[in-house]
Amino acid sequence: MTHTMTKLTLHAFLLALLPLAAPSAALAAEPLPPDQAFKLIVSVRGPNTLIAELAPAPEHYLYKNKVIFALKNASGVTIRQVQLPAGEIKNDPNFGQMEVYHKSIKAEIALDRTPKAKSLTLLARYQGCNERIGVCYPPIDKSFDLTLP
Repeated sequence: MTHTMTKLTLHAFLLALLPLAAPSAALAAEPLPPDQAFKLIVSVRGPNTLIAELAPAPEHYLYKNKVIFALKNASGVTIRQVQLPAGEIKNDPNFGQMEVYHKSIKAEIALDRTPKAKSLTLLARYQGCNERIGVCYPPIDKSFDLTLP
């Protein structure tokens, strides 16, 4: 076999293997940026209630016990209660048996306030993982400046 024919045969063989390599390249996907992996929207619902909507991206989940809310710059306002829906139990490789959210949830944040208290900053902290590639994100901190009716 000539040198040119050997090179052509090797080239054809490598081209034939290319479709087999594509699936393994897809498995090495990059994790989403935190704001795409876990979206958070906060809204005011009445004079004493805030709603925080947390939405993990497909193949992501949030830890229920890592969803935390606090107030800053909130003279005359305190959090009375945070109601989170029930999650599902997952045997997490990092933390063992954990309650998690694979789908969007709404947290209801009940406030106690004085009549003159109008503005506050809601601090939110949450943490989750990408289930498919097995990567967990560090805790994510967000703040929202809100005005109460």
